[in-house]
Amino acid sequence: MKGTIQNLNINDHHCSLYLPPNYNILDINYPVVYMNGDNNIEEIIDSIESHFYVDCSAFILVSIESKNWNNDFSPWPAPALTKNREDFSGDAYKYLKSLTKVIKPFIDTHYKTKTQPENTVLIGYSLGGLATLYSLYLFGTFGKVGSLSGSLWYDGWIEFMSSNSPINTAAKVYLSLGKSEERSRNHRMAKVGDCTQKTFFILSKQLVSTENITLEWNNGGHFTEIPKRFSKALLWLMHI
Repeated sequence: MKGTIQNLNINDHHCSLYLPPNYNILDINYPVVYMNGDNNIEEIIDSIESHFYVDCSAFILVSIESKNWNNDFSPWPAPALTKNREDFSGDAYKYLKSLTKVIKPFIDTHYKTKTQPENTVLIGYSLGGLATLYSLYLFGTFGKVGSLSGSLWYDGWIEFMSSNSPINTAAKVYLSLGKSEERSRNHRMAKVGDCTQKTFFILSKQLVSTENITLEWNNGGHFTEIPKRFSKALLWLMHI
């Protein structure tokens, strides 16, 4: 990796900040990728840096550590998946509002960023992927979103999409799912394949062009080659 990663606290949010190679040398502004959850960004960046300026734009990346995964990324309250887990509290709006009103303004103020929606990306995995799609219906901030193995089985999600419209219909959307994920023993999670396809179909109708959305099927289950799935998503979203 040729760029640099540093830890950063923005109010009470713990973040990892990646700055691309030559950030301190070149007098240019960069698109920004915001990532829901504390992921292995070093491995992700390692696999994508060589594509900068060839296949995709160089970018700043901000990974935001979740205080409580089930709270931060659930769009509305829902029962737990099993008896031994906590319920979903539905605080995604609160988290996304903090991201758009606190974290993004801080990054735009202190770093060399391109601030427009088309240069602002939100990406996430699992429940964090669901929250990226939810943001489309709440804010026009993110012109590109990626939902990787998104928890699109979530109770009421398809109904919500069907009765609402994205604020920025020109947004680009990347969806992906593992081919084995719908084989879950949990009857709610087992709907993820069908719900992902329905999500793709609904958004294809809601966005200005079918070219603005793609659905990629990966080999394996929910925990297979996660950094690689992030890299593929970012290559598509940040394609030159």
